[in-house]
Amino acid sequence: MRFKVMNNECFAEEIKLADGEEQELRTLLDYKEGSIFEQDKQLNIIKKRKEYIERRLETPESKLKVKLVTRGKLINKIFKSKKSETQYFRTSLLMKAGREEALVEYKKEIELLQEDISITSEQLLMIQKGNVEKKDQCTQSLDTPTAESIYTSPCIDYHALWSNEISFSEGEQLEIYDKEDSFVWKGRSLVSGDEGYIPSSCVYSMLESLQLLEFILSGEEVSLPILQKIRNDSSSNDEKASLFLETINDDPIMISALRQDKEQHDKGVTGSVDWDSDSVTLIFPSPVQCNEVISNINNNHKVIYLHYSSTNSTVSLLSSTKLHTLNLRRLEMWCTPLTNDCIQYLCILLTNNKIIQELVISVHSISDRGVINICQALEHNSTLTSLGLSNNPLITSTSGQALSHLLLNNSSLDKLNLRKTSLSTESILLILQSLMDNKKIRRLMLDKRHKETCINTYPNYHLIQDRADWTSDW
Repeated sequence: MRFKVMNNECFAEEIKLADGEEQELRTLLDYKEGSIFEQDKQLNIIKKRKEYIERRLETPESKLKVKLVTRGKLINKIFKSKKSETQYFRTSLLMKAGREEALVEYKKEIELLQEDISITSEQLLMIQKGNVEKKDQCTQSLDTPTAESIYTSPCIDYHALWSNEISFSEGEQLEIYDKEDSFVWKGRSLVSGDEGYIPSSCVYSMLESLQLLEFILSGEEVSLPILQKIRNDSSSNDEKASLFLETINDDPIMISALRQDKEQHDKGVTGSVDWDSDSVTLIFPSPVQCNEVISNINNNHKVIYLHYSSTNSTVSLLSSTKLHTLNLRRLEMWCTPLTNDCIQYLCILLTNNKIIQELVISVHSISDRGVINICQALEHNSTLTSLGLSNNPLITSTSGQALSHLLLNNSSLDKLNLRKTSLSTESILLILQSLMDNKKIRRLMLDKRHKETCINTYPNYHLIQDRADWTSDW
């Protein structure tokens, strides 16, 4: 394209030169035509004089005759020279005329080239315009984020748990530009400029909060008592918004829970229930499907898998007293944000069901407040042997003391998974120290990023090292 533009510029310059040369030729033709006319006129005069002289040469005056003969020869020579010059001019005129015709053809060709140049230039301008628009969009995306794309971390300093994530501090502004996955978004920090994946459960925006409040107020059904209170309150919308923001601050996972509720509602997600001989799996279940499970489950079903459940569905399942007496051995919840109300129902279940042995709450499903309440409910539990809390970034150092206290008081747990959480190294050290008193724990699964500091800092590490598992899998 660049080469073609340079050729176009050369053609334009050549057009100017051709126009100038054409003008010079026309001027020269005009001049030569005038010169030939004058020369013809002079030739006619000379011819008449020659005829006159020849008549005079017929007189007897010999000297004059000799002079005239000599002069006649000179005139003939001049005549021939003029005639030759005239012929040259005529030939030149013909050549000029031929060249003029060639110039006319050339000029037509140049006009066609100019038309092609014009079309090419328009195409080039369109391409450049498109590139500018794309560049503007890219620049806007990178340099001028919209209000809808700006989120903040309300409650934690997040340390990246995966190599493709970014770390950020409490209150730090983040631009989110990809929400393809419900729990893992892509964006960049407006402070450090780092780009990567961001756990959606750790961020929120004021605009989104107001949208979720509108969803609550206009929704058909709300199961959580705290949301029912906000919805049924007779106060103004401003007061309801204030109460809602207080609820979010008190229960950070509430945003994730409502975000998932709204997404499933807007998309019209249809859940599934799969029955096996000894288990039942619920994925994106509706409250109706959860109630059907409660009606049909029996003591042969020892395992319940609950994945991507909305708050209404989770409450429908966990609040059922039928679960308290079932021969339930394992309860596993993934991608199911447990709000304070859901945690309360779960704690009642853990207290009343004396058979359940394994509890897994994984993948953006629980926060510090939920961990603290569960630890309290399990302190005197004598049946639960395995507790999995992996991949929950909202579990922070706030939970450290409660987890340490749980290990000091519980006598049944032999496996605890704390990988991929936001627990600090100081909290991990505190938990490791509890293993000196708790001889029951055989496997404590921890993030490898804490290993070196714990080994170098904890003097009794060699006594519990066989029970600390630093491998990177879940």
